[in-house]
Amino acid sequence: MKTIATIALAALLTGTGTYAIAQQTPAPSAPAASQDQTRQDRRPRMSQDDFNRLVDARIASIKAGLRLSADQDRLWAPVETAIRSSATERYSRFEQRPTRDQRQSMDFMQRLERRSTMRTEGAQRSAAVTAALRPLWDSFSEDQKRIAPRLLREAIDVDGPRWAERGGRRGHDRDHRMGMHQGGPRGPVQQ
Repeated sequence: MKTIATIALAALLTGTGTYAIAQQTPAPSAPAASQDQTRQDRRPRMSQDDFNRLVDARIASIKAGLRLSADQDRLWAPVETAIRSSATERYSRFEQRPTRDQRQSMDFMQRLERRSTMRTEGAQRSAAVTAALRPLWDSFSEDQKRIAPRLLREAIDVDGPRWAERGGRRGHDRDHRMGMHQGGPRGPVQQ
């Protein structure tokens, strides 16, 4: 039995090594522009129409998940308008972002001012959605209040989609990489 397990493990490790070698890697002699083009080919830029379709789908899923009553449906219109407005502002900010070269040429104060402006705008968008949501929230049943935060999370979050939870590089990911999400670099805080 040990012999079979050893052979199986050896075959698995051999196959894994072969698979790793077979993976394509960009040629080191390829110019940087072609490597950038390769990255762009993997994920084409999102158009305004694509973005609007995704926002429509997200809003429809939120509304379906909440299972609004007829009375609550009347309170939904301001929430939907606020979510759409927030999404549109987020898209326009995305389109106006500086290029990589422009970001690298910014000094500390320019980066700090840009970050401050982005966070202020995000807070304003979040406040607008929150104000529109309050009357609807007050009419929710306990079941709706339980599910609403999960449905509304991406619509209200100032960074948009939960990049940190998806392995992205934005938002709270810095804290997660450093182990700060559980009380510090050494783990959970003892109570």
